[in-house]
Amino acid sequence: MKPLILFITRNYPPKVGGLENYSYHLIRQFEKSCTVFKITSSRSRAHLFWFLPFCLVTAVRLCRRHPIRRIHLCDGLLSPIGLMLRVATRTPVSITVHGLDVTCRFPVYQRLIPSCLRRLDPIVCVSRSTREACLQRGIPAAKCHVIPNGMDPEVLQLPADHEALLGEIQDHCGFSFNGKKILLTVGRLVPRKGIAWFVREVMPQMPPDVVYLIAGKGPEFSLIDRTTRDLGLKGRVSLLGRISDGQRNALLARADICVMPNVSTPGDMEGFGISAIEAGAAGVPVVASNLEGIRDAVIDGVTGYLVAEKDPKAFRDKIIGMDLDRQNIRATVRSTFNWVAIAGRYRDLLLHAAKAGSDDVK
Repeated sequence: MKPLILFITRNYPPKVGGLENYSYHLIRQFEKSCTVFKITSSRSRAHLFWFLPFCLVTAVRLCRRHPIRRIHLCDGLLSPIGLMLRVATRTPVSITVHGLDVTCRFPVYQRLIPSCLRRLDPIVCVSRSTREACLQRGIPAAKCHVIPNGMDPEVLQLPADHEALLGEIQDHCGFSFNGKKILLTVGRLVPRKGIAWFVREVMPQMPPDVVYLIAGKGPEFSLIDRTTRDLGLKGRVSLLGRISDGQRNALLARADICVMPNVSTPGDMEGFGISAIEAGAAGVPVVASNLEGIRDAVIDGVTGYLVAEKDPKAFRDKIIGMDLDRQNIRATVRSTFNWVAIAGRYRDLLLHAAKAGSDDVK
């Protein structure tokens, strides 16, 4: 009989985002070898007031009707529900934490969530930095195991109309990509991403054939746009806004380098850096700040380069002197971070109690 496992996630498609992708792909892989029950939400945080009690009641009923071997929660905010389920059902409860779900600075959150996490086992941390954040909050090291996020190569397939999509993006930018070295950042425009800093401090030092495309929306959109205008960079820096998966894949096929110029932001850490492995899976090298979870998403000197945060010269030198082989990047990322391999490590840990080293990252 296949082992039974229950997944609970408040972030699930069709809602779009990193946590949604994580939940979908992890559950999808487990469905290939286990009998899976899932309780999911695709709605905003405003709906948590009903979703959390719904999870509790539904999970208890499922555990009473079926011999569920394990309950796995897909982010740290759900840990209080996990603790209640462990007591109510006596079923082992595990959880994955991603970064901000551990470091959120609200005092009540910091009193509640780490206390609940300490009572769950095992805790999967998506990076060594996330694990360190857990240890700083008194969560036992023996419970904390590092397994990185994964990627699905199928999601990055080049669309048949990629040339037309690139044409549309060029029209939006107002400049041609011909003869240009294209830098690309894909992600939410928040302070920790360091995009405004990169536009202000690095782009003015770049040769005129280097252009920078920024895909995403967020609270720093206006600041980045204003910085671009103030520095007279409108012909070399373009804010694309939110883009489709097809447009992203077309851009990755054309981009020369993905940049992740993150900066340290109190209470808002980069738990992993999914953009780095998506770029690498497309064969695009990454130049990124050497901090937090990005260190586990970029294999320094193989899939990209890690440089000191807020070091304009280091970013410029690595971008201008990029010498990494795109085919090797593509093969390395697809073998190291594909969801088949990542889910296999989850299965070993959650179902077979393998004695994986808690800070071992492959």
